[in-house]
Amino acid sequence: MSSVEILRKYAAGETNFRGINLKGIQLNRADLIGANFSEADLHGADLVLAFLNRVNFQRANLITAKLSGAYLTQANLQAVNMADVDLHGANLQNADFRLANLELATLIDANLSGADMRGINLQGADLRGAYMRGANLRYEKRAYEIANLRGVNLRGADLRGVDLTGADLTKADLRGANLSEVLLRDAKLTKANLSQVILDGAFLTEANLAGVNLSGASLINAKIERAGLIDTRLNQANLTGAIMADVKLGKAQLVRANLTQVNLVRADLSRANLSQANLSKADLTDAYLAKANFRNSNLNDSILTRVELSTANLSGAQMQGASMPNGDIHD
Repeated sequence: MSSVEILRKYAAGETNFRGINLKGIQLNRADLIGANFSEADLHGADLVLAFLNRVNFQRANLITAKLSGAYLTQANLQAVNMADVDLHGANLQNADFRLANLELATLIDANLSGADMRGINLQGADLRGAYMRGANLRYEKRAYEIANLRGVNLRGADLRGVDLTGADLTKADLRGANLSEVLLRDAKLTKANLSQVILDGAFLTEANLAGVNLSGASLINAKIERAGLIDTRLNQANLTGAIMADVKLGKAQLVRANLTQVNLVRADLSRANLSQANLSKADLTDAYLAKANFRNSNLNDSILTRVELSTANLSGAQMQGASMPNGDIHD
């Protein structure tokens, strides 16, 4: 069916185009609001700047389709195949992407606020500058698989308050993204780049952050209990007030990091580099500090109850008012 026929039928009131072959069709700037293209083949279609609000694309084939600048608010994109699709600057507010495949898709500056993205595959997608506040990527057992965000580019994206519980963000680029109050419990962030990211108030309990770059990141009041941060880079990161009980920070780099009033109870900091870090009023009760480097760090008023310090490097460290392992208060 040609674009002329589609537009003529739509103008006449017909909206059901289910299952038809529309490969490579030219429908840029078309007004097809509310149409039904479920299970249709739109491989390589040109829908640039089209009005597709509330359109039903469920299980449709939109591989390599061009949808930059398109209006897809409240569109039904369940189980759609949108691999390598161009959605640059598209408005996808409150769209339904459940179980959709957007592998290698371009979503630069797209509006995905309120979108339902449970079970989505975004592996290798480009979401630089995307607005995703309120999007739902929550993992639900027996309902939706873990969201696949492996290698995704979310640089500078706005994901405030997004539920990414259990999400796979391995090797994702999140530099400068806003992840304030995001839920990342049990998330996989191995080798992800989160430098300069904002994670204030985020929930990272039991998250796997091994080898992650968090240099210069803001994690004020973040919940990071039992997280894996082995070999993680946190140089100059701001962790003020963070809860990091039972965290694994072996060989982590925390040079000049701000750890003021951080809860590091039972944390493993073996061989971690905390030179010039600020740990004033930090609670390190029962922490493991074997060969940790605290050179020129600030440990004033910190709590070091039952901590073994014999192999830690404390040269030049300030420890005024610190509660020492033997119960004494350091002068």
